[in-house]
Amino acid sequence: MPRTMLLNELTMVVDEPPVATRPPVLLIHGYGGGAWYFDRYQRFLGARGYPTYALNLRGHHDSKPVGDLGRVSFDEYIEDAHEVARHIGQPIVIGHSMGGLLAQKLAESGVARAAVLMCAAAPRGISLFSWRLALRQLKHLPALLRSRRLEATRSDLDSLLFNRIPEPERDALFPRFVADSGRVGRELSLSVVPVDERKVRCPVLVIACSDDRYVVPRVARRLARKYRAPYWEYADHGHFPQYEPGWEAMAGDIARWLESVVPSEVLVDALVGSAATARSRERRQDASLDLPH
Repeated sequence: MPRTMLLNELTMVVDEPPVATRPPVLLIHGYGGGAWYFDRYQRFLGARGYPTYALNLRGHHDSKPVGDLGRVSFDEYIEDAHEVARHIGQPIVIGHSMGGLLAQKLAESGVARAAVLMCAAAPRGISLFSWRLALRQLKHLPALLRSRRLEATRSDLDSLLFNRIPEPERDALFPRFVADSGRVGRELSLSVVPVDERKVRCPVLVIACSDDRYVVPRVARRLARKYRAPYWEYADHGHFPQYEPGWEAMAGDIARWLESVVPSEVLVDALVGSAATARSRERRQDASLDLPH
């Protein structure tokens, strides 16, 4: 059963299978979201032996209260992600949208075992600009420019996130979104966050959706080139594939890719155990050679 865990005031939803046979997974939500983004993925991955940790960044859903949400910086979100990743111990990182840029920063710092970038926001050098997004942001310019609290409207989400979500489900999803930082919104919009791809040593998978109106596929193609990573583009999906019809197919593809690039915990334990046994045998042999005759 999922449970809520508190780590230095940060909250996360933890779902651990009865027997963990795969490495831990850190799941990082997008702008205005929360750990709930990955409800389905946690159940899906847990059934395959992955312990999962879905983070609520500071200021989201009772996680690490902040004095002025509008002035929170992206660097502070990086601190949150790093703190949880270090606590878990070199997790696989799956990040959606803004969370995808946080996943890139964790990969850069060497704390990620593998990184899956879902409809990920762009680092410095790759423009996030699209006319649809720019027009939607016009009414939010005061919050973006003055680092104020920013809250998306239902119209914003219908246009940019919910376009592939069935109409009857949108009413239940909308209240789960929360306000976010205008400063972070500005940093994301201007693509000012640097990532040095030369420091990214772990396997990276880049996922785009053909009908994504928030982070258009052009951005993901540039990301794939930056990290020399496989690029998968899904037709009939928008910016919120975790809740769109057919989400299971994408989740299954991600799980199979992870199994191909990241050893299972059982295999790692076996290899470590075999290596330790071999070293012990060598020490015994060396000791026997030193015995007096």
